[in-house]
Amino acid sequence: MIKRFIFSEKQGQSIPEYALLIAAVALTAVAILSLLGVQVGDVFCRVAQGVGAESVCTDVLFYDNFSGGLGDWRSFFNRDGNWAINEDDNSALCHIGDDGDVLLANGTEGSDYSISSDANLASGNGYGLFFRTSESETGGIEGYTFQYDPGYGGGQFIMRKWVNGYELWPPFAAAAPPQGFDWHNTDRQVSVDVSGDIFTAFVDGAEVLVGSDSTYATGSVGIRTWNSSQVCFDNFTVETR
Repeated sequence: MIKRFIFSEKQGQSIPEYALLIAAVALTAVAILSLLGVQVGDVFCRVAQGVGAESVCTDVLFYDNFSGGLGDWRSFFNRDGNWAINEDDNSALCHIGDDGDVLLANGTEGSDYSISSDANLASGNGYGLFFRTSESETGGIEGYTFQYDPGYGGGQFIMRKWVNGYELWPPFAAAAPPQGFDWHNTDRQVSVDVSGDIFTAFVDGAEVLVGSDSTYATGSVGIRTWNSSQVCFDNFTVETR
């Protein structure tokens, strides 16, 4: 009986000792990786992504539900009067003008990110999400847009490249919507994943278009409208990976 008691006590004492040993090894490994310039968080994210847990490594770079006005946005063409905050039910940003515009979100400079927004197109030829956007030396806008575009080719999802204020023709990616798709007066959730040279667009969670281009590696995000399109946006979100 005494011998069994002593043996059990030694086993119990070894558990915290093993824990301390494992912790020491882990701290040593972290220190070595840091000295080699390896970000431990990046390693964790790669492992998590490898087992399908991608969401644990996302950070919200920007979010706006437009309850506080347009202080976080800049009208590229100085057409602030084309926009209004609709507060009928929930606050939303609406394009109400006859001229198109580009709104750029402040503090969203980056390379790889995911953009999403709720949107409802009441009338007109569509709207777009800008990404990797910047201003050229001569003042023209540059970057890419994913466009929800009922006015193009009978209605398509397209991606365009902008060079010094001009959108290049034709789009570098285009796809028709599912049969019976309602472009107008329907709440949609649109998003674009920007990763390296590959851009993947989704509507209501379903993949609708993939494009590829290597011209611009970084830039801000924003919203585009054209002509007299009447459209409202809400819950605009940018997440980095």
